[in-house]
Amino acid sequence: MSWSELVREALGGAGGGGSAVERFSVRPGEVSARVLGHEVSLIRTVWEGPEWDRVGAALASQPLFRARVLAGELPEAAARVFALLGLDLVPDGWAGLVATCSCDHWDGRCAHLGAVAAALGAEADRDPFVLTRWAGRERRALVELVRGLPGGAKGSSSVGTEFGNGGDGDHSREHGETGIDVVAAQARTTNPLSPAGFWSSPVTPPPPPLPEGVGDRVRAVAPGHVADHLPGFDRSAKRYSGTGDGT
Repeated sequence: MSWSELVREALGGAGGGGSAVERFSVRPGEVSARVLGHEVSLIRTVWEGPEWDRVGAALASQPLFRARVLAGELPEAAARVFALLGLDLVPDGWAGLVATCSCDHWDGRCAHLGAVAAALGAEADRDPFVLTRWAGRERRALVELVRGLPGGAKGSSSVGTEFGNGGDGDHSREHGETGIDVVAAQARTTNPLSPAGFWSSPVTPPPPPLPEGVGDRVRAVAPGHVADHLPGFDRSAKRYSGTGDGT
Protein backbone atom coordinates (compact mmCIF):
# COMPACT_ATOMS: atom_id res chain seq x y z
CA MET A 1 0.00 0.00 0.00
CA SER A 2 1.38 3.38 -1.00
CA TRP A 3 1.28 6.39 1.30
CA SER A 4 -1.44 8.04 -0.79
CA GLU A 5 -3.54 4.88 -0.50
CA LEU A 6 -3.03 4.96 3.27
CA VAL A 7 -4.29 8.54 3.40
CA ARG A 8 -7.22 7.71 1.14
CA GLU A 9 -8.17 4.68 3.23
CA ALA A 10 -7.89 6.53 6.56
CA LEU A 11 -9.93 9.51 5.39
CA GLY A 12 -12.75 7.51 3.88
CA GLY A 13 -11.97 7.53 0.19
CA ALA A 14 -10.87 11.16 -0.11
CA GLY A 15 -9.30 11.68 -3.48
CA GLY A 16 -9.35 13.74 -6.63
CA GLY A 17 -9.34 17.49 -6.92
CA GLY A 18 -5.72 17.82 -5.89
CA SER A 19 -5.06 20.08 -8.87
CA ALA A 20 -7.45 22.66 -7.38
CA VAL A 21 -5.10 23.22 -4.42
CA GLU A 22 -3.41 26.57 -4.88
CA ARG A 23 -1.28 26.57 -1.73
CA PHE A 24 -0.29 23.67 0.53
CA SER A 25 1.91 23.42 3.63
CA VAL A 26 2.38 21.03 6.54
CA ARG A 27 3.61 21.87 10.00
CA PRO A 28 3.37 19.98 13.32
CA GLY A 29 -0.29 19.50 14.06
CA GLU A 30 -1.73 21.22 10.97
CA VAL A 31 -2.10 20.88 7.22
CA SER A 32 -3.10 24.22 5.75
CA ALA A 33 -4.06 24.95 2.15
CA ARG A 34 -5.92 27.26 -0.16
CA VAL A 35 -8.41 25.59 -2.49
CA LEU A 36 -10.28 27.62 -5.11
CA GLY A 37 -10.01 30.70 -2.94
CA HIS A 38 -11.04 28.96 0.31
CA GLU A 39 -8.78 28.48 3.33
CA VAL A 40 -8.67 24.86 4.53
CA SER A 41 -7.08 23.42 7.66
CA LEU A 42 -6.67 19.83 8.89
CA ILE A 43 -5.63 19.82 12.55
CA ARG A 44 -4.54 16.69 14.38
CA THR A 45 -3.09 15.73 17.77
CA VAL A 46 0.69 16.05 18.01
CA TRP A 47 2.50 13.18 19.74
CA GLU A 48 4.56 13.96 22.81
CA GLY A 49 8.17 12.96 23.53
CA PRO A 50 7.45 9.56 25.17
CA GLU A 51 5.35 8.49 22.18
CA TRP A 52 8.13 9.43 19.78
CA ASP A 53 10.61 7.56 22.00
CA ARG A 54 8.48 4.43 21.50
CA VAL A 55 8.44 5.00 17.76
CA GLY A 56 12.20 5.50 17.64
CA ALA A 57 12.87 2.37 19.73
CA ALA A 58 10.60 0.27 17.52
CA LEU A 59 12.23 1.47 14.29
CA ALA A 60 15.75 1.14 15.70
CA SER A 61 15.11 -2.42 16.91
CA GLN A 62 14.51 -3.69 13.35
CA PRO A 63 17.62 -3.64 11.12
CA LEU A 64 15.57 -3.08 7.96
CA PHE A 65 13.72 -0.04 9.28
CA ARG A 66 16.77 1.32 11.09
CA ALA A 67 18.87 1.26 7.94
CA ARG A 68 16.20 2.82 5.77
CA VAL A 69 15.43 5.61 8.25
CA LEU A 70 19.12 6.41 8.71
CA ALA A 71 19.32 6.63 4.92
CA GLY A 72 16.62 9.29 4.98
CA GLU A 73 13.81 6.98 3.87
CA LEU A 74 10.53 5.85 5.39
CA PRO A 75 9.22 2.64 3.76
CA GLU A 76 5.48 2.07 3.47
CA ALA A 77 5.78 -0.94 5.80
CA ALA A 78 6.74 1.44 8.62
CA ALA A 79 3.07 2.44 8.84
CA ARG A 80 2.48 -0.99 10.39
CA VAL A 81 5.03 -0.20 13.12
CA PHE A 82 3.16 2.99 14.02
CA ALA A 83 -0.16 1.13 13.99
CA LEU A 84 1.13 -1.61 16.32
CA LEU A 85 2.12 1.13 18.78
CA GLY A 86 -1.41 2.51 18.64
CA LEU A 87 -0.23 5.60 16.76
CA ASP A 88 -1.76 6.41 13.38
CA LEU A 89 0.35 8.46 10.99
CA VAL A 90 -2.97 9.48 9.46
CA PRO A 91 -5.90 9.77 11.89
CA ASP A 92 -8.38 6.98 11.22
CA GLY A 93 -11.35 8.91 9.91
CA TRP A 94 -12.38 12.55 9.82
CA ALA A 95 -13.62 12.31 13.40
CA GLY A 96 -9.97 12.24 14.50
CA LEU A 97 -9.36 15.64 12.87
CA VAL A 98 -10.48 19.20 13.35
CA ALA A 99 -11.23 20.06 9.73
CA THR A 100 -12.18 23.61 8.79
CA CYS A 101 -12.95 25.39 5.54
CA SER A 102 -13.94 28.97 4.85
CA CYS A 103 -16.67 27.95 2.40
CA ASP A 104 -20.37 27.98 3.32
CA HIS A 105 -20.93 24.25 2.89
CA TRP A 106 -21.98 23.06 6.37
CA ASP A 107 -24.08 20.00 5.56
CA GLY A 108 -21.11 17.63 5.40
CA ARG A 109 -17.53 17.37 4.32
CA CYS A 110 -16.95 19.80 1.48
CA ALA A 111 -14.99 19.07 -1.69
CA HIS A 112 -12.25 21.44 -0.56
CA LEU A 113 -11.39 19.19 2.38
CA GLY A 114 -11.26 16.17 0.08
CA ALA A 115 -8.95 18.03 -2.25
CA VAL A 116 -6.53 18.82 0.57
CA ALA A 117 -6.59 15.19 1.73
CA ALA A 118 -5.74 14.11 -1.82
CA ALA A 119 -2.91 16.64 -1.93
CA LEU A 120 -1.61 15.31 1.38
CA GLY A 121 -1.53 11.78 -0.01
CA ALA A 122 0.29 12.89 -3.16
CA GLU A 123 2.84 14.81 -1.09
CA ALA A 124 3.35 11.76 1.17
CA ASP A 125 4.21 9.67 -1.88
CA ARG A 126 6.95 12.18 -2.71
CA ASP A 127 8.11 12.63 0.91
CA PRO A 128 6.54 10.31 3.52
CA PHE A 129 8.18 12.31 6.32
CA VAL A 130 5.51 14.92 5.69
CA LEU A 131 3.25 12.64 7.75
CA THR A 132 5.72 12.46 10.66
CA ARG A 133 6.02 16.26 10.52
CA TRP A 134 2.24 16.51 10.76
CA ALA A 135 2.38 14.23 13.82
CA GLY A 136 5.08 16.39 15.41
CA ARG A 137 8.51 15.16 14.31
CA GLU A 138 10.60 16.43 11.39
CA ARG A 139 12.67 14.07 9.25
CA ARG A 140 16.02 15.13 10.70
CA ALA A 141 14.79 14.84 14.29
CA LEU A 142 13.40 11.34 13.67
CA VAL A 143 16.62 10.21 11.98
CA GLU A 144 18.69 11.47 14.91
CA LEU A 145 16.34 9.78 17.37
CA VAL A 146 16.75 6.41 15.65
CA ARG A 147 20.50 6.91 15.30
CA GLY A 148 20.89 7.44 19.05
CA LEU A 149 19.10 4.23 20.04
CA PRO A 150 20.59 0.70 20.16
CA GLY A 151 19.94 -1.46 17.13
CA GLY A 152 18.40 -4.89 16.75
CA ALA A 153 19.96 -8.32 17.02
CA LYS A 154 20.92 -8.78 13.37
CA GLY A 155 24.38 -7.77 12.25
CA SER A 156 25.72 -6.41 9.00
CA SER A 157 25.98 -9.94 7.59
CA SER A 158 22.20 -9.91 7.14
CA VAL A 159 22.26 -7.05 4.66
CA GLY A 160 21.94 -9.31 1.64
CA THR A 161 18.98 -11.23 2.98
CA GLU A 162 17.25 -8.10 4.29
CA PHE A 163 17.63 -5.86 1.26
CA GLY A 164 18.78 -7.81 -1.76
CA ASN A 165 17.37 -10.62 -3.84
CA GLY A 166 19.50 -13.72 -3.77
CA GLY A 167 21.94 -12.16 -1.34
CA ASP A 168 23.51 -9.69 -3.77
CA GLY A 169 22.71 -6.76 -1.46
CA ASP A 170 22.48 -4.25 -4.33
CA HIS A 171 19.56 -2.45 -2.76
CA SER A 172 21.57 -2.02 0.42
CA ARG A 173 23.86 0.40 -1.39
CA GLU A 174 21.11 2.96 -1.90
CA HIS A 175 21.65 6.41 -0.45
CA GLY A 176 19.02 8.75 0.92
CA GLU A 177 19.07 12.52 1.25
CA THR A 178 21.19 12.26 4.40
CA GLY A 179 24.00 10.63 2.38
CA ILE A 180 24.31 7.78 4.89
CA ASP A 181 25.30 4.44 3.39
CA VAL A 182 22.72 1.79 4.31
CA VAL A 183 25.41 -0.83 4.84
CA ALA A 184 27.13 1.43 7.38
CA ALA A 185 23.81 2.03 9.07
CA GLN A 186 23.15 -1.69 9.17
CA ALA A 187 26.52 -2.26 10.85
CA ARG A 188 25.40 -0.10 13.73
CA THR A 189 22.93 -2.82 14.75
CA THR A 190 25.62 -5.28 15.88
CA ASN A 191 25.61 -4.20 19.52
CA PRO A 192 22.19 -5.17 20.89
CA LEU A 193 21.21 -5.17 24.52
CA SER A 194 22.10 -8.40 26.31
CA PRO A 195 19.05 -10.63 26.93
CA ALA A 196 20.64 -11.83 30.17
CA GLY A 197 21.09 -8.27 31.32
CA PHE A 198 17.52 -7.41 30.38
CA TRP A 199 16.01 -10.27 32.39
CA SER A 200 18.32 -10.06 35.41
CA SER A 201 16.98 -8.47 38.57
CA PRO A 202 18.50 -5.18 39.70
CA VAL A 203 20.88 -5.09 42.65
CA THR A 204 19.00 -4.41 45.89
CA PRO A 205 20.37 -1.28 47.58
CA PRO A 206 21.52 -1.58 51.22
CA PRO A 207 19.13 -0.38 53.95
CA PRO A 208 19.57 3.26 54.87
CA PRO A 209 21.53 3.96 58.06
CA LEU A 210 19.56 4.90 61.15
CA PRO A 211 20.28 8.20 62.89
CA GLU A 212 21.99 8.23 66.25
CA GLY A 213 19.83 7.88 69.35
CA VAL A 214 16.94 6.00 67.73
CA GLY A 215 15.02 3.89 70.25
CA ASP A 216 14.50 0.13 70.10
CA ARG A 217 10.87 0.43 68.98
CA VAL A 218 11.84 2.41 65.88
CA ARG A 219 14.75 0.10 65.21
CA ALA A 220 12.45 -2.90 65.39
CA VAL A 221 10.37 -1.72 62.43
CA ALA A 222 13.26 -0.36 60.38
CA PRO A 223 14.09 -2.61 57.38
CA GLY A 224 17.28 -4.60 57.76
CA HIS A 225 17.70 -3.88 61.47
CA VAL A 226 15.00 -6.02 63.09
CA ALA A 227 17.06 -9.03 64.09
CA ASP A 228 19.97 -7.02 65.45
CA HIS A 229 18.08 -4.58 67.62
CA LEU A 230 15.04 -6.38 69.02
CA PRO A 231 15.22 -6.60 72.83
CA GLY A 232 15.92 -10.08 74.19
CA PHE A 233 13.25 -12.23 75.80
CA ASP A 234 13.62 -15.03 78.36
CA ARG A 235 11.61 -17.87 76.85
CA SER A 236 12.09 -19.94 80.05
CA ALA A 237 9.97 -17.52 82.07
CA LYS A 238 6.43 -18.60 82.94
CA ARG A 239 3.68 -17.03 80.88
CA TYR A 240 1.19 -14.83 82.70
CA SER A 241 -1.99 -16.83 83.25
CA GLY A 242 -4.25 -13.96 84.32
CA THR A 243 -5.32 -15.71 87.61
CA GLY A 244 -3.33 -13.38 89.86
CA ASP A 245 -1.81 -16.25 91.84
CA GLY A 246 1.29 -16.66 89.69
CA THR A 247 0.16 -20.05 88.29
